[in-house]
Amino acid sequence: MAGDSVIETPPPVAAEAAPAAESSAAPEQEKTPRLYRKRFVFMYVVLGLALAATVAGVVMALDASITAGPPPWSSWKPDGSASAQTNTIAQKVGGLYRLPGGHQMLDIYAKKLTVPVTTSSGASEVPIAAVAIRGPKGKVDRISMLSDSNSRLYQLCGTGTACAIGQGKASIARGQLVRREALELALYTFKYVHGTDHVIAFMPPPPGSQPSVLIYLDKADVQPFLSKPLVKTIAAKTPLPTTITPAEGNAVDRIMMPHLYKFTLQQTQLGQAVLVLQPATA
Repeated sequence: MAGDSVIETPPPVAAEAAPAAESSAAPEQEKTPRLYRKRFVFMYVVLGLALAATVAGVVMALDASITAGPPPWSSWKPDGSASAQTNTIAQKVGGLYRLPGGHQMLDIYAKKLTVPVTTSSGASEVPIAAVAIRGPKGKVDRISMLSDSNSRLYQLCGTGTACAIGQGKASIARGQLVRREALELALYTFKYVHGTDHVIAFMPPPPGSQPSVLIYLDKADVQPFLSKPLVKTIAAKTPLPTTITPAEGNAVDRIMMPHLYKFTLQQTQLGQAVLVLQPATA
């Protein structure tokens, strides 16, 4: 019986071993998602910095463009009074236009709004009071009143007799270059000389002739070219008579030929002069 009352204690079961193994595996499982989380966070930070840099670059570019404003009309501009400006423009533009040998093609003189008139009592400078433009049939279509405050006058003069170009041979291309020079002269004047509504440019005659042709422009005639940079109208580099391209020469003539006139003078009872203009291409 005594043997029946003995209860054998079973050997200890390693029940605690499993929890120990589970507890050692748990940290490994937790490390993996933490590692991915760190990588995602790092990627988000990098992307955020890249986005911020891009936005900052766009803002800086916009700010720079706003601060800089539109491009200037020209890289150079005259200073001083209207008289000083017209003289400076004449010298500046005249110095740009050269003959193939390197000599200046034309001298440009900014003059008072007068013309020389010879009468029985002698020669004198008579103020120009008006311009009268005749149509194709000879009838006066338009009269513009001129004054020293609203009009500028230039003389384009070569080294030959009566202001003709003294070197080289006359050609279509050289004539286009002369008209290009008159255009550039007028555009600078309208753009920078305050109050200018009219520009007159006496053109050089063919060799052996007297001056008989001029360019007459109202500001309205060239207004579209004053609202965009000069290089959009004529090339920045001034060509020679031998290098002006047909495309540029024709573009200049489309602007200038309608404003090329033969001129005569009439004198009013007050002793003033009227320039009577007839289209040179009529």
